[in-house]
Amino acid sequence: MAPTYEIYALSPGAVTRDWSTRLYLGPVGETTTSAYFLWLLRGPGGPIVVDTGFTPRLCRVKGTAVEQLRTRESLLAAAEVDPGEIKTVILTHLHWDHFDLEGFLPKATFWVQKRELDFWRGAGGRDPWIRRFISDCFDRDLEAIDSSGRLKVVDGNLRLVDGVQLEWVGGHSPGMQIVIVQSATGPFVIANDALTTYRNLRDWAPPAIHLNSIAECLGAMARIKQLAGGDESRICPGHDGEVYKKFPEIKSGMYRLA
Repeated sequence: MAPTYEIYALSPGAVTRDWSTRLYLGPVGETTTSAYFLWLLRGPGGPIVVDTGFTPRLCRVKGTAVEQLRTRESLLAAAEVDPGEIKTVILTHLHWDHFDLEGFLPKATFWVQKRELDFWRGAGGRDPWIRRFISDCFDRDLEAIDSSGRLKVVDGNLRLVDGVQLEWVGGHSPGMQIVIVQSATGPFVIANDALTTYRNLRDWAPPAIHLNSIAECLGAMARIKQLAGGDESRICPGHDGEVYKKFPEIKSGMYRLA
């Protein structure tokens, strides 16, 4: 029997966004609470962190006024986890709100898809318009973990440890990967920005931001739905404030998903 994990969403806060920034060709003038998350897995192979969150400094640089901003250090402290002792971090993709180190998690090894690295080290990283999606510290952060042997490259699907599976889906970003976690109630999908909100599934509309194709986005959504057996309570999207209502908040900004 596969080991099981407790799964938590840690939220640095949220912003109010137009639905057209979350649903491709979505309604203009309708707003939604767009939440930010990183995730914590507790189990025999953990603690494992999924994505890094971001610093208040980077929020200011990006002009993103996050409401009730919590630092990632305070979120992990509330979960009684020392960032300096985290050994494993899964990077679903490398956009700024998911990968921003600046010295954070100094002992961790980071798992990222080859296609994501290739894109940002190639055409994506050279284009000034596309670079808006990454941190201004991106090159330095990536070099720091690569040169210290803490960058692990995944090409496709990988069982990271028993009970935690990585699966490439693309779409939102070329190397977008989802995380399938075995919980006490069955498989749970950290869909992240492969599924920005639950409404993407309900309306069958891809995320508004897709650096790869719409077809890949729709394929990713179909796969997420399949893995969760169509049960939204076994999915966490990347930016949906509905998570705040759907799952219990056990401490400030900390939500028990499974």
